[in-house]
Parts: sequence; structure tokens; C-alpha cells
Amino acid sequence: MMNRIGESHRSSIALVAAAGLVALVALSTPPAAALDAASTAAATADARSSDAAADPGRKIMVSLQQRRLWLVEDGDTLFSAPIAIGKGGVFRYAGRTYHFSTPTGHRVIEAKHEDPNWIPPDWHYYEKAVNRGLEPVHLEEGDLVELSDGTFIEVRNKEVGRINRWGNWFPFTPGSEIIFDGMIYIPPLGSPQRMVPDALGPVKLSLGGGYLIHGTHRYNRSSIGSAASHGCIRMHNDDVIRLSALVQVGTPVHIY
Repeated sequence: MMNRIGESHRSSIALVAAAGLVALVALSTPPAAALDAASTAAATADARSSDAAADPGRKIMVSLQQRRLWLVEDGDTLFSAPIAIGKGGVFRYAGRTYHFSTPTGHRVIEAKHEDPNWIPPDWHYYEKAVNRGLEPVHLEEGDLVELSDGTFIEVRNKEVGRINRWGNWFPFTPGSEIIFDGMIYIPPLGSPQRMVPDALGPVKLSLGGGYLIHGTHRYNRSSIGSAASHGCIRMHNDDVIRLSALVQVGTPVHIY
């Protein structure tokens, strides 16, 4: 009797262990759909890379998977550098959806600018509002907003400033956040307060649709090589200066 119970107990343990092993294998094995999707994405990237490489002349090639950029001409690599790419994900606010991935496909350099200012899109302020529990308020020319301390925000001559208790008006520093009384105020487009200096580094190359190849602010240099931007391609400042000198408006850009 004792032997039979022991054997039964050992059999139960073996069955439980086997079941656990099966469960572990099941948990550690990616679903077939995920494997298929990954294979399809890799094949698509390879195809785009091959198409880009076959394109004659000077061109920029960007691998999102490798987070690297190459400047290629007739099969020869003229320049290569690490990059930061879009962090991915979706942000929804007030019925609108914003995608923060770097799009794949074919583009061209539409414009080149040195010492650029960044013009934050509306989503920049919406995202800050959500993260900090603030209410976004759009400002327009002529607006006069009274604050809780008795001072005012006024948009005057296309600039956003503050009127102190003595009636003196002073413009806000360009690029500074205008936050009072639980509100984040969004400066009008075209105003100096809507322009952020240094955010894009020394150079920006416009790719259309709001996407850029640009440099790096001193606060986020460590982001290069990661998925960190809101969709733009970010480079070390020395690298983007060198790249800009080697390309011109109309240079093809292949992102895969």
C-alpha cells in the first residue's frame, strides 16, 4: 500500500512538473501571429532598403531598426551616424489623435535651415497639460487675461506679455512656458513666444509633414540611439552639421 501511494504521488508530481514545463514553453514562445508580423516587418524593411540602395545618386538612408542614418552615393557610404527616432505610441486629446512614430517611406529634403527655432505644435501644449493636470488656453491677438494676483496676460503687437501691478507690460522670454492659475497658455503662431531656440540644435532639414532631421538640445544628447522623439530624426549636433554640408534641397531620403 505504501509503495502504491508513493508511486501515485511521484506520478502526480511528474504530471504537475510536465504541465508546468508545457505552460512555461507556451508562455515563452511568441504567438504565431506575432512571429508572422515580425517576419513581415523585417521583410518589408529589407525590401525598402534594397529599393533605396538601387536608387542611383546621392541619398540618405535611415534604418529605424538599427537607429542609424547613412549618406550613400552610387553604392558608396559617404557618411554614417547614430540617430534617435520616434518613441511610438498614440496621444489623444479633444477628439484628435497624434502619432509619435517616425514614418517609413520615401521623402526628400524640402528645406535647410541653420540656427532654427522650434515652433511647437498644439499637441506639445496638450501633452504638457495632461501630464501636469493643467487646462490649455489658446491666446489670440488682443487677448487680455486677468490673473489671480491682479496682473494680466496680454497679446500685444503679436507678442505675449504680462502687465504688472503698475501697468508695465513685459514680453515673456521666447520659448518659456506660460503657466498661471492651473492654465497653460498657448501663444499664437508667429509670436516670438511660440518659438523655442536651441531645441533643434544648429541645423534642421525639413522632410515635409512636420518631420525633420535635426540636431540635439544639450538636455537630451543621451537620447541618440534610442526611440525618444515625437517622430523626427534626431542627431548629434556635429553629425547633423556634417550631413547638412553634404546634401541639398531635393536629396532623397529613404526611411525603412
